[in-house]
Amino acid sequence: MLKNYFKIAIRNLLKQFGYSFINIFGLAVGIACCLLLSLYILDEQSYDKFHKHADHIYRVNTVYNYGGTSGKIYNTPTALLPNTLREFSEVKTGTRLFDVSMFSPVVVQREDKLFQESDFLYADSSFFDVFSFQWVKGDPARALVTPYSVVLTEYVAKKYFGDEDPLGKLLKINNARDYQVTGVILDVPHNSHFHFDFIASFNSLAASKEEIWHSANYATYIVFDNPANRSKLEEGISKMALKQIGEEFTKAGNSLAFDLMPITDIHLYSDIPNEFEPQGDIKSIYIFGLIGILILIIACINYMNLATARSADRAREVGMRKVLGAYRKQLFYQFMGESFIITTASTVLAFIIVGSVLAPFNAFSGKFLSVDSLFSETIILGAVSTIVVVSLLAGGYPALSLSSYQPGTVLKGSFKRSSKGSILRKLLVVVQFSISIFLIIGTLVIYKQLGFMRDKELGYNKENVLIVPTDRQVNKNFAAIKSQLERRADVVGVSIGSENPANINGGYTIHVQGMESNQTQSVNAVTVDKDFVSNMGMQLMSGNNFTEADVERSTREKYEDREYGFIVNQQLLRETMLDPEEVVGLRARLNGREGKIVGVVSDFHFSSLKNKINPVVLLIEPEQYNEIFIRIKPHRLSETLTELSHEWKALVPHRPFDYRFLDQEYDALYKSEVKLGSIFTLFAGLAILIACLGLLGLVAFTVEQRTKEIGIRKVLGASIANLFLLISKDFTKLVIVAFFIAAPLGYYLMTRWLSAFEYKVTVGLVPVAVAVVIALFLSVVTISFQSVKAALMNPVDKLRNE
Repeated sequence: MLKNYFKIAIRNLLKQFGYSFINIFGLAVGIACCLLLSLYILDEQSYDKFHKHADHIYRVNTVYNYGGTSGKIYNTPTALLPNTLREFSEVKTGTRLFDVSMFSPVVVQREDKLFQESDFLYADSSFFDVFSFQWVKGDPARALVTPYSVVLTEYVAKKYFGDEDPLGKLLKINNARDYQVTGVILDVPHNSHFHFDFIASFNSLAASKEEIWHSANYATYIVFDNPANRSKLEEGISKMALKQIGEEFTKAGNSLAFDLMPITDIHLYSDIPNEFEPQGDIKSIYIFGLIGILILIIACINYMNLATARSADRAREVGMRKVLGAYRKQLFYQFMGESFIITTASTVLAFIIVGSVLAPFNAFSGKFLSVDSLFSETIILGAVSTIVVVSLLAGGYPALSLSSYQPGTVLKGSFKRSSKGSILRKLLVVVQFSISIFLIIGTLVIYKQLGFMRDKELGYNKENVLIVPTDRQVNKNFAAIKSQLERRADVVGVSIGSENPANINGGYTIHVQGMESNQTQSVNAVTVDKDFVSNMGMQLMSGNNFTEADVERSTREKYEDREYGFIVNQQLLRETMLDPEEVVGLRARLNGREGKIVGVVSDFHFSSLKNKINPVVLLIEPEQYNEIFIRIKPHRLSETLTELSHEWKALVPHRPFDYRFLDQEYDALYKSEVKLGSIFTLFAGLAILIACLGLLGLVAFTVEQRTKEIGIRKVLGASIANLFLLISKDFTKLVIVAFFIAAPLGYYLMTRWLSAFEYKVTVGLVPVAVAVVIALFLSVVTISFQSVKAALMNPVDKLRNE
């Protein structure tokens, strides 16, 4: 019996090949979208789950309120881990990480090979007890026990040693110490929330010799046996730390606490502004999941619409089968069989589509999805479930409708189309285009915000600035290097500082004369030279730039003899309610550094536009310099970089000329938003394609049913334009109705999305208007393909048999 059902189903599908193709291809594109987004979501959810103890590893985050400013960071004091291990037996082990390359890339040398490396970590010897990275060579239990030991990833081992065995070999780090290679591991998986190429023994650092509570520079991870008692442990660690720090800290109005974050939650749920690496966002996962479901709904609607629209053509078939003894249940199974075949064929085609587009999808989404991941247990189970669910949802209503026809009514020729079916089809078309218009609105608003962020005046000039990492040896010779570089006609200016303007660190407090004696203001601070302000194109609002006298006073050999000059931004004056005209010359103290305010610069953005501009202080302190900023002329860019590389090699032979562009650093702040925009664009386009494909099938069916009417109208003198309007007006009305549903929904939801940005555009009417124009244009083009074809046919061909 089942075999017969399938034979009949396949025969019917081949008989109506055009409609079958639209159904199968449209559904395949919808399922392919779901598959791609499912792979993306599963990959995002897989972060850090490859570790053996993944369910028991927690990172300790610091939650603070200091000097009136609160925040959360992933760094902790060096003393936290050893004290936690001593005080709490339920904590089995732990490790500290220190990312030395976050300040400046590390110079690594072996013989004549010299590279700057930006993925260099230090960790306790217990690191490999906590994390389960796969070993190639060496002993994980002993690899980080000895000072000046280093473990390499397979990639850098090959880079420095080729086919040689690297174990026991030496690498010179920062032109200072030789580190012995004690192990090689496979490259860190892409789905780790932190990556490294080198991991050196923590006891190589001077800081490892002391247990310090009053500074926080180290990430701490612990393995905790009883996650149910997590809040109790958090409370215990916080109390222990406050006891060690002393009562003076809390009496001054400050607070400190530690929370434990599961390592598997960091990638999607961390709300810490400056993570180890840019992380994902659970909100984006929800959005992508919703997009996948909406596109699948559009594809299912196509099937339902075309199946019910053709119900009258199959009414006689149903009547004859019932007369010949077929039960309604048997007819239902037959039509469900057709639905199952279409859905299965669509799913198979969807897998082929995904496999063929995986490489370009990886390229613009930044993922590393493989074809093998398509055949994971989760995806296969999901595909089988999709076949069952879509077969039932998309085929259930048409099957029930078709199998319910009464043979007497049908065979007498008195069968009439159900007005309910027509209403349902119109409703489903409205749903399709509502979803499509909403996705178009979302895409346009995202790119409007991205354009705003790209073009917004930042308060400094980010264009054509090279960022070149430096070190103490370079800093000592900076004056000579600067003088030599500025002789070049293609170099506009050279300056030096601790961080670039797109990434200025916080953690400082300032007290300014005129504030209450116990009052401080939390600020971000950057150490610069006297040419930094002019080289970056910042605008002085009052006071002066740094002078040679400021340099001399700020760089005296003894710290207690130093007298710093401070340049502050306007936001600091707003926060402290100081008068811009009177603040210049006032005494100030920044984390123990005494001096006076010499100038005020206009506010500038030194982090994402999601964040408001914070108070910032510029000061001169050469010990903190990490980066040189070289502003070049935009013409002859390639030649200039090549020539600068040669000149740098002559001036700084111990350090390679590795550089980044400041504008690229700024653009990197919006990596997740760019990714969201790209994915929205892709799937909004696919949604409208599937909707238009279904519309094409419905219009073709409508034209077929009204061919006689069209022929008569042509005989009576109707023009092509008249016939086009006749066919298209009902469908165009549906698109307009869809617009009135999607527009307010899109406006509301995208306004909510924009609320995450401190500086933003408004949704406005333009994206909404453009969305409806796009939808109308594409629907009219789709409709015109069939309606013009019908209008051009010879009416005699249809009317000669009437």
